Amino acid sequence: MPTLRIQGTELQYDEKDILTFDEGLIGLPHLQRMVMVSQPAIEPFLWLASLDQEGVALVVADASGIFPDYAPTVPADCSFSEALGTDEHPMAFAIMLIAAEQNATANLRAPIFVSARTRRGAQVILPENTYSVGQPLPLAVAA
Repeated sequence: MPTLRIQGTELQYDEKDILTFDEGLIGLPHLQRMVMVSQPAIEPFLWLASLDQEGVALVVADASGIFPDYAPTVPADCSFSEALGTDEHPMAFAIMLIAAEQNATANLRAPIFVSARTRRGAQVILPENTYSVGQPLPLAVAA
């Protein structure tokens, strides 16, 4: 089983769990192969780690698990919507900002959508202003 190193810890992943981002992430178009890995020490968060550039990993979470009313949809004019099957509802993950000197926040305005069926993903800026790029985490999660 392959491994990758994140913050000094070796974490295993399965080749079948590799995600493909055809357009990369916003601001990081060269990061097209990534994998989500769990680490018990940071649950309920996950690592979204690049397989294209060593040492690049983001903290993400299933956004609906933290924000129960969060239910974004992939915009119809987004190229990723073409990769989705009829009636397919991809998971939406939020990138977390966790720093000692400030409150932890989630970027709900630009979720990372992942299709469990195709293992493809895309980060999409939602067109409406309903969601924040710096939504504070609920205290129970941030603690």
